[in-house]
Amino acid sequence: MTGFGPRRLAHVNLFVSDLERSTAFYTEVCGLDVVFEEPGISAVFLSNGTSHHDLALMEVTPGERVGRDGHVQVSRGRGRRAGLNHLGWEMASEAALVEAIHDVRGQGVKLHRTVDHQISRSAYVFDPDEVYLEFYCDAAEDWRVTYANNTGQLITGSWDPDAAPADASARYAESPTITVVEDAALRPVRTARASLIVSDLDAAVAFYTGVGGLSVLRRGEAGAVLGGSLGLPDLTLLVGTNPGLDHFGLELRDAVELAEGLARVRAAGVPVLHEESSPYKQSLVLVDPDGIRVEFLVPGEGALVTPGPESPFAI
Repeated sequence: MTGFGPRRLAHVNLFVSDLERSTAFYTEVCGLDVVFEEPGISAVFLSNGTSHHDLALMEVTPGERVGRDGHVQVSRGRGRRAGLNHLGWEMASEAALVEAIHDVRGQGVKLHRTVDHQISRSAYVFDPDEVYLEFYCDAAEDWRVTYANNTGQLITGSWDPDAAPADASARYAESPTITVVEDAALRPVRTARASLIVSDLDAAVAFYTGVGGLSVLRRGEAGAVLGGSLGLPDLTLLVGTNPGLDHFGLELRDAVELAEGLARVRAAGVPVLHEESSPYKQSLVLVDPDGIRVEFLVPGEGALVTPGPESPFAI
């Protein structure tokens, strides 16, 4: 294998300026359910059942975030302002993750850390623009039980990938039970995709294919679309002068849910930044309390288009 080769983009982790305010937005408006709180690092995890979290929120602070056993989760200097913490990519198994760790280290890539989250095991690395990435495998038979057994506790510590034989079992949910936040304006089913601004498209594509192990689904002069082994358009790269997260997407069940959700959003007085309607996708875009753009989308049957910075929501 070459690089990590994840199945899909599975979650987005954000630094937020006010944890309570952002949690209210992502539950009451965006329709994500709080499944775990980790007050020791000022973090909240949200999901609709597809995985142990589709979104995580961590309040900004100038200091370190220290997990169990003294493990430094966020070093001093990171997380001082609102924005992207990391993108989380789902691997097929622990064995696949450990093999990938050996591969990327063999390429001379320096991993930032390897971690045991109890619900998962992870390797973290920075891309050429210092965007932080997590490649993880599910480790718990039932993440809800793990959360319940660790209520309010720190759950993250260090992990040595070579300390024991790697488990080849696939622990991700093939047919997850989706939960709905009934009173929310929108009702997504999973994290679907993310768009990044990159300073150098060639370097970014080389990294995300060679180290990330993603496949290029479409490429033009100013952008590219890449995906994991499931063949989904997980990641859009757009050339720009301010590298980092442009927006991320949450997928809705169907066009009826999108239309009904849009009506509920408007009735709640929440501003809609953008609406997209094409054979490829229908969507609406909101802005969270820290100015992060969140797209709610329904994939269509149209052909994948070539991305460009003039149309960031086309993919």
